[in-house]
Amino acid sequence: MEGVKSALVASIAARGLAAVLGLLALPVYLRFLGVEAYGVVGLFASLQVIVAFMDFGLPTTLTRQLAMLPREPAGVAQARDFTRTFELAYVGLAALIALVLAAVAPFVATHWVNADTLAPAQISWPLQLAAVSLACGWPANLYTAGLAGLHRQVPLAMSASIFAIARVGLAVLFLWHVPTLESFFLAQVLASLLQSAGTGLQLWRELRLPGHRAIARRELLVQSRGFAGGMTMITIASILLSQMDKLVLSHLLPLSEFGMYSIAAALAAGLYVLVSPVFSVIYPRISALWGAGDQVEVVSLYHASAQFMALLVMPVAAVLACFPREALFILTGDAAISAQAAPLLVLLVVAAACNGIMNIPYALQLAAGWTSLSVWLNIAAVLLMAPATWWAATQYGAAGGAAAWALLNVGYVLLTPQLLHGRLLPAEKWRWYGRDVLAPAAASAGVALLLATIGPAGQESRLLAFLELGLCWALTAAATLACLGRLRPLVAAMIVRKTHA
Repeated sequence: MEGVKSALVASIAARGLAAVLGLLALPVYLRFLGVEAYGVVGLFASLQVIVAFMDFGLPTTLTRQLAMLPREPAGVAQARDFTRTFELAYVGLAALIALVLAAVAPFVATHWVNADTLAPAQISWPLQLAAVSLACGWPANLYTAGLAGLHRQVPLAMSASIFAIARVGLAVLFLWHVPTLESFFLAQVLASLLQSAGTGLQLWRELRLPGHRAIARRELLVQSRGFAGGMTMITIASILLSQMDKLVLSHLLPLSEFGMYSIAAALAAGLYVLVSPVFSVIYPRISALWGAGDQVEVVSLYHASAQFMALLVMPVAAVLACFPREALFILTGDAAISAQAAPLLVLLVVAAACNGIMNIPYALQLAAGWTSLSVWLNIAAVLLMAPATWWAATQYGAAGGAAAWALLNVGYVLLTPQLLHGRLLPAEKWRWYGRDVLAPAAASAGVALLLATIGPAGQESRLLAFLELGLCWALTAAATLACLGRLRPLVAAMIVRKTHA
């Protein structure tokens, strides 16, 4: 359990650092680029997520395979062959991604976005540079997944922190000298190259085996095609769902308004900074336990990690949803932007919180190798949400797109666990709903709403607003922890150890 704790702390710290750096850099980007040009950055972020289906489930498959393989020489040799096979396939995919995105960039610049001051050429060329940046950074996704499968989250977190600092530092440096979209994306190209090279070296150092030469073997891809194919279908449908609002709004709204939506989405996405490291730590460990047939430990880890996820996500989400203007003012320093984007932030935060708490059941589902559940649920959701999102966005603009995404994620929380627990851990369904989700949700929402009725945080000073929201979060988190039975003893024990140290 100590290994899990240290991995969680390191991973959350690294993702938190990256998120803080990104949020601190956002006002700088806005200053150098303007809201309309930042809309191009937001559009590229959506395109980046959209092409994620082209990984064909290889990173998730590699994590699962490396987590289940024994750490003896024969297992390490097989792990090296798996990694080499997936690595070569991934490099080819990276080149294909660069070509596809570079080819569609002129169309997007000319026919998709609605720019007021930027000419198509000022959008097309930066998007092509962005395509190169994405391709250069693509292999890092696979290497990171491999390190997670080897339970090397602590050294991975250290390197990720270094690369996050380098990425933001390079972007600010380039923009300082030449404040253009081209400069921004040139910095991203350089940062992506550094990250892929660094994480690649890190993974192969962990897999070193003297005298063994890693070989790409086609049969390993064939052997993994069932799970990887299911992951590909899940990824495609998930991407369509998660980016549907952004794609529709980027076409229907003026680019400046879409930039506003992108700012709210960037702040709401901060919740995923808390979610992703927990998933990356728990998924390989629950896969190893499931593969070993240790149901008792699976149940224990499942509930403990679900409650830990609730403690991380729900207090932050509640404070952001109850104080949206103040949170946006802290981020941007602009009262007008904060007022316009506040309703969007509330809806996007609700969606992100629901999505976040579903990550632990999703990790259990993947550990069991059951991909078809998410495949069919996501396909049904795409067929339902595509027309619904277009209609809502046409009628209500940005708020309609955000509302559709929020309703979808609430629906997932209500439906998916019913099916999941019916097949996997059936005795744990109501414990998950009651103790792991509803109790902490009620505590977080109740305290945050009470604090909001007492009085909103001020917008005269960003520092003062930050301190006030920090206090609101601390009170909300304390109330949430009080109702999490599996975490209270762990936290109390940690406090006692620190006191006696």
